[in-house]
Amino acid sequence: MKFSLNFESPKPKFSKLHKDFIGFIILFAFVAFALTFLAVTLDFKIKREVSGRQTENIASQEEDSPQSPSPKPKLPGKPQTQFVQKSGHPLCKGITEPWKLVPDPEKEGQYIICNSQTGSQMATADELNSVLNNYRVAHGLNALRIDGTLCAIAGERAREISTNFSHDGFEAAVERHGLQKSAGENIASGPLTAVQFVEWSWDKSPGHKANMLAGWNEGCGGVFDRFAVYIFAG
Repeated sequence: MKFSLNFESPKPKFSKLHKDFIGFIILFAFVAFALTFLAVTLDFKIKREVSGRQTENIASQEEDSPQSPSPKPKLPGKPQTQFVQKSGHPLCKGITEPWKLVPDPEKEGQYIICNSQTGSQMATADELNSVLNNYRVAHGLNALRIDGTLCAIAGERAREISTNFSHDGFEAAVERHGLQKSAGENIASGPLTAVQFVEWSWDKSPGHKANMLAGWNEGCGGVFDRFAVYIFAG
């Protein structure tokens, strides 16, 4: 008599319903994973777009908003310009008083100096610095420290007013040299000595005299041809 033993476990048999259910679970898991991945991707993209828009808005606001300007020089009052006329000028007709300042009706703030009694001598920048400090000390004020940057500005301005006798280029010259202080300017045309520029010309002009007696700490003069400039700062 022969016996045979079969040790293999019996294989489970799945019905069609079981197979469909397992397939549905797998499909559901795949769809859920895909949707989760898509949601994370979209969320990341949205955050990047929002961040980009915020960066653009900030940059746009910075471009549109006015930049804080650097401090500009302050002119104490309205400086008055002077023009020294050696020969007779129509505005000087009938005037006998020496060193008489007459306002020019055609040029606001500009004066004609009548009967200036000038010679051919022209001041130097060093003489101008010395005489102006003597003038301040005589009026009980401090002498001004001669500053190299102001000397450079004064020299440039003396050349500029030889072709455009006005204060128009003053602030531009100050900004070119990066001067971050209050500043003022006196200008005049000669030829005059330093004493005549300071004590006979600028002293008789309200705007120039106010500059010479203001609370400055530094200064420097500039001379070119027959034109003189003094720059104040402090």
